[in-house]
This record gives sequence, structure tokens and C-alpha cells, in this order.
Amino acid sequence: MPEHIFNHSKTVERIAVGIASHLPDKIDIKLVEMGALLHDICKIDSIRTGQDHARMGGRLLDILDCPELASIVRQHVHLESDELNEAMIVHYADKRVMHEEVVSLSSRFVDLMDRYGKDEQRQERIFNLYAKSLEIEKIIIKATGIDVDSMNYSCPMKGDGSLSAL
Repeated sequence: MPEHIFNHSKTVERIAVGIASHLPDKIDIKLVEMGALLHDICKIDSIRTGQDHARMGGRLLDILDCPELASIVRQHVHLESDELNEAMIVHYADKRVMHEEVVSLSSRFVDLMDRYGKDEQRQERIFNLYAKSLEIEKIIIKATGIDVDSMNYSCPMKGDGSLSAL
């Protein structure tokens, strides 16, 4: 895995684990950590082949007999449900990380539109994903009480006293 993808994944992991730490009775934090670190495991292969990297990563983890991780990786681009679970947390954390920097959803999606919105169909998909991400953000705020703006600096872990407006 190239260093820039690994660094992106480490930032996604930090944000995802920070969110999950506010839901310890409902969420398997170790699964979130591993899912975040592995979410782009097939990114480079997808660039070479043109295949969906989330599905490729999910298939790889299924082959390795890791079905829970496979589900998280498969859903990090498009969620299969509106249930607050490990997949939703990794999905959302990934949407908040542009390269290696934590940014707002709007900043992230402007970048995605600039890079991938090459035609009307892709622009519509990106816009719909942005609208869905805003809904997911509301679910996470309601469940955790996290001030998502504080994630631009660090994701506060429950009980650690970091930059928290909790």
C-alpha cells in the first residue's frame, strides 16, 4: 500500500475510533479500528483495473474469511443501511478525511466533485452521496453528542479531555 493511502487510512482510523469511543456498548471499537485501516486495501488495484475498490476489498476480506471486516470495507463508499454500526462510522470518517487532512463534509465533496465529477451522471452520484453523508452526520451527532466541527482538529475520545465540546 502506498504511503499516502496508508496515511489517509490512519487518519480515518483516528476519526472513526474517536467516534466509536462514544458508543462503547453498541460498537465494536476494535472492528472499527481494523475496518478503517483496511478500507482502501484495494485502492491501487482498482486504479489499475477500473473496478470498484470497496467491492474489491470486500471480496478480498471475504476470501480471507473476515466477513465483518469485508462488510465494513464494502460499505465505506455506499452504505447498505441507515443503522448506526461499525460500517457507518468508518464510512462517515472516510468522508471527513481528504487525503490525510480532516475537513468538513462540504470541503471533501467539493474536492470529490472537482476530481471525479466529469459528467452529469457522476456529479449526480456525488451530490446524492453528499446529501446522504449529511444525514449520516446527523445520526452520529445525535448518538454521540460530538461536535463534528471539533474533528477538524482532532476527534475527541470520550474521557480523554481533548478538544471536546461535549
